[in-house]
Amino acid sequence: MKPRHTLPALALSLLLATPLAAQAQQPAAAPKAPAASKTSAARPGKVSFPELLAESGLVLNIPDEFTEIPVPETDVYNFDKAWRKKDGSMEIRLAVRPISRMVIDYDDPHGSTPDPNDVHAMVFTALMGQIATQGEMPSHDLPQELARSTFNAEWAAIAFMGVEPEMNSKHKEGMLLGIHKDRMADAYVLFLFDDPVKAKPELNRLLKIIKFSQATPEDVLKARAEADRKAREGFLEEGKDPDQCIPPPGARQVRKTGKELDQSPQ
Repeated sequence: MKPRHTLPALALSLLLATPLAAQAQQPAAAPKAPAASKTSAARPGKVSFPELLAESGLVLNIPDEFTEIPVPETDVYNFDKAWRKKDGSMEIRLAVRPISRMVIDYDDPHGSTPDPNDVHAMVFTALMGQIATQGEMPSHDLPQELARSTFNAEWAAIAFMGVEPEMNSKHKEGMLLGIHKDRMADAYVLFLFDDPVKAKPELNRLLKIIKFSQATPEDVLKARAEADRKAREGFLEEGKDPDQCIPPPGARQVRKTGKELDQSPQ
């Protein structure tokens, strides 16, 4: 058995968070986190999967040649929905994470609590490490303009990897897609297949099965960036550590508690 990738404690529980729409699944047991920090997922309100998509501002378009299947339960990671191509050559698994449903418990006295809006890249890397076998894991962030034009997202990333047999016993290869919309939601899609060369044309087509319903207006993004810049400057003027996380003004305050909290959108 390959040695496990070490996951940041922050990313771990966000990966294992499972919305109520998939409550038949139980999240996998998490490895022990460092004593300095821990995280927990918010207790979701009662919501169906279509409601979860609507809350996240996501549009899903699964091709007719795919049929929904029960989400396979693994000790690696639990997704919310799964589909299999009718000829058995490919599977798709989807996880949806609304920003408003994330609660981060952070006990490090030397750092401030990270903003749930800013953890998508770290979660993507951690998820990639959980799913992949040893070896090369080529991945890259898409240019922002491409992320915006393809997914109406502020960030998108793709990674290719061999897939852990624990994660999937039918297919050996995988492509992971992650997308993020500012202060709205993160989504992670895993495509499973066997022959990367044969699968490439279909993967190019399947990248478009999910997107945010609309892009954040440019003026809103610029205003948020300016607000973040001013907050950062004010933070540094107070003589505080520049390596600490600085949540943007107006971001939802994250309560530091070990209890499960209901953070459903108001």
